[in-house]
Amino acid sequence: MTEKITPLETQKVLDLCSGIGGFTQGHLISGGFETVAFCEINQYCQQILNLRFPQIPIISDIHDITVKSLARIGVGEIDGIIAGLPCPPFSLAGKRLASIDERNLFSEFFRILRQVRPRWAIVENVPGLLTAEGGQFFLTVLWQFAQMGFDVQWGVLSASQVGAIHKRERVWIIATNSQSSRRHTSWNQYEKERTNAAFVGGGNHCNFHSSSQSHNSVEYGARAIAQRTFSRGDDGFPARLDGCLLGVTGLTDWLCASTIPSFNRLTRNEVAALTPNCQNEYRQLYAEYLAIRRQQTEQIKALGNAIVPQCAALIFERLKRILSQQQKNS
Repeated sequence: MTEKITPLETQKVLDLCSGIGGFTQGHLISGGFETVAFCEINQYCQQILNLRFPQIPIISDIHDITVKSLARIGVGEIDGIIAGLPCPPFSLAGKRLASIDERNLFSEFFRILRQVRPRWAIVENVPGLLTAEGGQFFLTVLWQFAQMGFDVQWGVLSASQVGAIHKRERVWIIATNSQSSRRHTSWNQYEKERTNAAFVGGGNHCNFHSSSQSHNSVEYGARAIAQRTFSRGDDGFPARLDGCLLGVTGLTDWLCASTIPSFNRLTRNEVAALTPNCQNEYRQLYAEYLAIRRQQTEQIKALGNAIVPQCAALIFERLKRILSQQQKNS
């Protein structure tokens, strides 16, 4: 029997480290949320955001976000904060400097959280976040949430679980502020295996339950895994998600569309042998080719850092269930 979700008022959202807007695209699939401001420093990503969401203001630097700076662009009350914080400090592919990496923005995220005081927050990052600094960094993240009165759930969701052909595992943290007793739970078995549960569970500041699964946790994992194969009307997901999941239909076409044209460069002697008009045309064509190459480089970087909207949509669906339950209990 599908759990009935109590309808909620539209939630006002602040999107931090927005990239090309994958997080916001996710809640547009899910429904019930409205992004009121972006924060993104990369100029190429800003151009994409302006194209996709011309009505939503962008603050370039996360360090500039305050209640006053938000008010200056017409943003008042905020219900929730979403953040795809930079992953290089925690990625297994890097040096994993975590807290001493200048790209670590968790301190800025928590500063904004304390100032804005939203009802909920969602953070996305790489699974390496769970084990950075021997698990101590993640424990500190949970402790900071708890100090501000948030209940926290976390888990790992892969793009392949929503139909993609690549794995792309990411850890998702859902923090909700409620009057209920403090609980910290992990919702999928993979996260439990990757996290040092004994270490995290031994914290003195919070009562963690990383080693147990709730009924909802098992249900979420089963539904996500089932979603790998196909999306249809009886899969337990809202109808709004049907047809939105990634697939491999037309793979060759979109792969070819992402490639760049070849350019046969001439030697200096060959260029010198051209007429002046032909030389100018050649240089113009080569300049256009380099511009395409630079554009493709920015595209690849942006896509590499992007949040998969279909994954985010599932997280927003879970958030809605949590908020709906809180509303029933209040």
